[in-house]
Amino acid sequence: MEDKKMVVSEIVYQSIREKIINQEWTPGMKITSEVQLSNELNVSRMSVREAIEKMVALNVLTKKKGGGTYVSNLSPSIYINGLIQMMLFDKDELLDVVEFRKVIEVDSAAMCAQRCDDSTILALEKYYYIMLENSKSSETFTDADHMFHVEIAKGTKNSLIIKVNEILTDIWRAQQKELNHYLGSSKGIEDHAKILGAIKNRDSELAALYMRRHLTRTIEEIREVKARNS
Repeated sequence: MEDKKMVVSEIVYQSIREKIINQEWTPGMKITSEVQLSNELNVSRMSVREAIEKMVALNVLTKKKGGGTYVSNLSPSIYINGLIQMMLFDKDELLDVVEFRKVIEVDSAAMCAQRCDDSTILALEKYYYIMLENSKSSETFTDADHMFHVEIAKGTKNSLIIKVNEILTDIWRAQQKELNHYLGSSKGIEDHAKILGAIKNRDSELAALYMRRHLTRTIEEIREVKARNS
């Protein structure tokens, strides 16, 4: 019985987490009441309360006496740890995320081409074809795009690179969603085809070059979008 309660509480926790990551609940916003969440998720109030208390302990949520529970004002780099494994960031910091990815992923692509096994190639092909077939479906395309980069990290066989990607997976996925919304999918598909081809051919220099071009182009396009909107 205790194990079941723990599982339900974790489901509630993940639901709350997604609302914050997807910016459905933003810093300073009062969250849905325990009663409403209980009804929405079809779980007990105790499970909701346990999940909220966990978020409060991590300083992601703040309780105000007699005034409900609010999303805390979070800086981009505070909450990276083994429990929450997420970053919450302002949309204006999208450029910072891609610049950081460029630092990590160019060498990761080269290392992947050198070290990956056939299962990585098959996974990359699978996600590339999902992207190709779902260019008009933002959610499916975004998930496949994200997983393509996850597989490259795994293909490096480097435990620290893999761990960094695991820790940052939520910000990676949320950022990918923003990118696809702003920039569309056509150029991304072309870039991923080239990266995939280089990795399949075990050409580490070309894999790094195509990844660098992909992320550099993305950075330039983000700057253009920001300039138009400023």
